[in-house]
Amino acid sequence: MLQEEIRLNTSFASGKGFYSFPVLVLISGLLATLFSDVMIEDMGYVDYLQILHVSAIFYGLFAGSLAFFGNEFLERIFGYFGLIIGLSTTHPITQRKITFLYFCKEIIFYSFFTMLPALMGALIGTYFTNINITSLSIFSMTLYVSFCTGISFAYYISSFYRKSISHAIIYSTVFITIYAILFRGEEITGTLDWYLNKEMKQLALGIIVPIFLSLIATLNISEHNNVSSISIIGYKNRFKEYSEKYTWAEKIGIPGILAKERIDLERSKTGTKMFFSFLFPLGFLTFMNWFLDKGLPIQIDFNTIFYGVMIGFFGTMLYSWLNSIDTPHFYSTLPVQVSDVIRARLLLFGTITWWIPLIFMALISYMSNELDLLPIGIIVMITVGIYIVNYTAMSTGLKTNSALFDAFVFIKFFFISVPPMIAMTILSLAINHRPSTILVALSLICGILSLLSLFFYRKIDAKWTNESFD
Repeated sequence: MLQEEIRLNTSFASGKGFYSFPVLVLISGLLATLFSDVMIEDMGYVDYLQILHVSAIFYGLFAGSLAFFGNEFLERIFGYFGLIIGLSTTHPITQRKITFLYFCKEIIFYSFFTMLPALMGALIGTYFTNINITSLSIFSMTLYVSFCTGISFAYYISSFYRKSISHAIIYSTVFITIYAILFRGEEITGTLDWYLNKEMKQLALGIIVPIFLSLIATLNISEHNNVSSISIIGYKNRFKEYSEKYTWAEKIGIPGILAKERIDLERSKTGTKMFFSFLFPLGFLTFMNWFLDKGLPIQIDFNTIFYGVMIGFFGTMLYSWLNSIDTPHFYSTLPVQVSDVIRARLLLFGTITWWIPLIFMALISYMSNELDLLPIGIIVMITVGIYIVNYTAMSTGLKTNSALFDAFVFIKFFFISVPPMIAMTILSLAINHRPSTILVALSLICGILSLLSLFFYRKIDAKWTNESFD
């Protein structure tokens, strides 16, 4: 299974880029240690440790979600390959056993691929700081348990999701409620409580949680994924209908490709998954906002403009979902170029999926009582979204999900996306102090990003026209 994971990732990204990613994580661990004193001074010691544990849980949840919810897309993309997790359909091994082994593989892979390099970077950082290496090692182990809790929770949810979405929602809510009751009045995780207060009961409880989750998930795996019967209904010729609707886009795209991609989007019901994929990062942002307000001596209010920046950035996820619906390999037999499909998916992103970020912007603005900032927030969201998505399309093509695991591609993406986001975030936080100046600065940045978006869009042909779909 580990060989499959490595081969799968190196087939997406270059081998050099894939193996360079742990180095990037090591550097991140080093920087986190070097700047830990500053963070502790601003937030407080306990709150800073809590945030690290929350981050570890969410990272585990993210890694587990990719593993257990991304398989159906891998099956579509690699329809001609047999993934090991599907061996139970053709070999004498139970689905429960193969899924449990797959879960163990995920923990081992991410432990060596990210957690261990981060620890090594942190240990190197102790040489330049006054942090005790023994205390850091012990705290790192508590973080590792939190990571395992996150990935176990993803495994737990996926086991119920195999039955139905309602099962997943109900039983995840049950666990979260029980967890909140167990740790009410304590630190956010049992292992952190043990680290701070040396209570062995909390250490045992913290370790039991991921074991309990993985045990329940494993026992809940059934041998057959019961799929509800598909109702047979009549379909009109939607391809012809949509092709005619997209005749206005003939100069920038092929209407037939647009029609085909839209039909795939509707049939796969990926729009629903796109919507819920927004809930996770936005929920995390809201939670971090609450945590910062609790820990910092000053009040930080993330307003509608800030969320416009963040939601625009999350547009990358929407584009990556469009690249996960189906394999593009069959386009090799048609008189179509890679750049044609990229442009079609960009147009689909702009014309079909726009309602998802718009709904979130409207809800956030209403809940924050900042409807006056909604027009500015929408403009910022659209500008940042188009900028990020155009660069993502230009740099990763049709393999967004995997290409960003290439360390070199990721570093370029980081330096293209993060600086303007930081600038706009700082300006959004100062909007109430000098609104006219801030609006001028935001307008200037939006104008620059729009020009860069056009530049990236025009580079798509030059980079991808002669590439193959394989």
